[in-house]
Amino acid sequence: MASRDKFAFVLYRPQSAGNIGAAARALKNMGFDDLRLVGRGPLNDREAVKMAVHADDLLANATVYPDLAAALADCSLAVGTTSRRGGYRSRATPLRPAAAELDALAGANKVAIVFGREDRGLTNRELKLCHRLITIPTAPEYPSLNLAQAVMVVAYELMMAATAAVSSPRAPEFVAASVSDPMLERMAEALVSIGFIPDDNPDHIMLAIREIFGRSGLTAREVEILNGMARQMRWVAEGGHRTLAEKRRAGKKLR
Repeated sequence: MASRDKFAFVLYRPQSAGNIGAAARALKNMGFDDLRLVGRGPLNDREAVKMAVHADDLLANATVYPDLAAALADCSLAVGTTSRRGGYRSRATPLRPAAAELDALAGANKVAIVFGREDRGLTNRELKLCHRLITIPTAPEYPSLNLAQAVMVVAYELMMAATAAVSSPRAPEFVAASVSDPMLERMAEALVSIGFIPDDNPDHIMLAIREIFGRSGLTAREVEILNGMARQMRWVAEGGHRTLAEKRRAGKKLR
């Protein structure tokens, strides 16, 4: 069972001060206290304080970040929320089964749950920074939830997953986004250099690769290996050395 301080709830550019306050109240109801805001100023808004009720301390301690990458930098796993389907979003996992797995992973890792703007949720640009997607099952006629309601439902399911969890082996410790994201950028450049992905639209494949790594998690040693692979691919693609096969062929000719 993970400690609840292992979860960060990230609101990306929330529009309503009331929703921020209500989200703070929802988190306090469920025992969480790490609220992060992206692109939002000081929380002295009267409506936010009013909606927070007795969670005004959590609201006052919320951390404000200039961009999403900064808000996720210390987290090993970023989980985006979506109500839309299709394309990359079709791989979103329903919240309840996801909650149990996230609780287990949070035993050794900081996990961020990311919520988008009220009017459009998370765009593909923000999803590029998420390793997994979750969705809250709803009636198909009206799947969109209010931001604070979505925070409450996710926090409730995580609380219940922690309560139901049985003792299990400690989850492996994965690197934070500040370590894995630069590696993914190097890998994208390397894959473009060898022609595996197009340079005009690398995101389509890289989103899938990020999801693969997000499912498995990456240790420091694994990131080191992947960085080495990326450097070697770039080196070969840019003609910096002869390939091993060429060296072997040249060696045979000298015999």
